[in-house]
Amino acid sequence: MGPSLERQSQVERKSRSEDALLDAAAELIAERGVQGASLASIGTRAGVSRGLPNHHFGSKDALVARLAQRAQNGIGQRMQEAQREQADRIGDLSALDRVLLAVDGYLEMFEDPTPDQHALLVMWGSTFPARASVDGMADAERRAYEGLSGLIASGQTDGSVRSGVDPIATAVLLHGLMRGLVALRLSDGTLADMSGVRHACGEWISAALAPS
Repeated sequence: MGPSLERQSQVERKSRSEDALLDAAAELIAERGVQGASLASIGTRAGVSRGLPNHHFGSKDALVARLAQRAQNGIGQRMQEAQREQADRIGDLSALDRVLLAVDGYLEMFEDPTPDQHALLVMWGSTFPARASVDGMADAERRAYEGLSGLIASGQTDGSVRSGVDPIATAVLLHGLMRGLVALRLSDGTLADMSGVRHACGEWISAALAPS
């Protein structure tokens, strides 16, 4: 094996090892919360040495930040795929259509969340009031706000969103609505039929953002 292939193999092994540790961290955080998931327990759950998480990530905060980034990236990719599928089915989408799809897709994902998605919500909750691992979560939240605010601003350009809307403030409001509904869903799935909630969200958002 040549030096380049050996280096590639080492990189692949490291990536697989880190993915396994992040998978274990997501499961434990979803089950026990951030404080209850130690680096040693993450290593044990992943089936590796208890010291390997520290070797790969350097600290628990760094591991949690990486997990938050991975979870948020996964959600973003799922939303983009849903928008592409919808565009292929019905043609061009307005920016408001993409906002509606983003919100509905987010709520739909959390009807049966992956460990990463469940852990992201737990990590978000863990930042209050102790601000634990806030750096990683703040970055994930910021990218979510920017994505929504960018869509709203695009809607003002294409005419699907009324001009008087503040894109950033509205993005924060929508993100808070999404997170709150998901938290309620995960804490008590019997509160309401989520299909009805998703439909109501779409109607409210359209009424608030669409031009008169």
